[in-house]
Amino acid sequence: MSTVDWTLIIGFPLDEAAEYLYEEEQPYKVVLTAPPGKREVTADDHSELRIIGIRSASDCLELICATCDWSVD
Repeated sequence: MSTVDWTLIIGFPLDEAAEYLYEEEQPYKVVLTAPPGKREVTADDHSELRIIGIRSASDCLELICATCDWSVD
């Protein structure tokens, strides 16, 4: 695993973070989440996803991603 502090990409759009990780040759996996009562984000809907957390797995980084809208109706 890299010695880079990957928390620096929290808040980045997923596409931008993925490009940076690719350049650094850092493997990653995307984990999608949504607030209770909101629609689940599909794997094809990446335009508004942001990194909200990062976990280190044994073979990659897990990027916890969600949309910016966490309002409650």
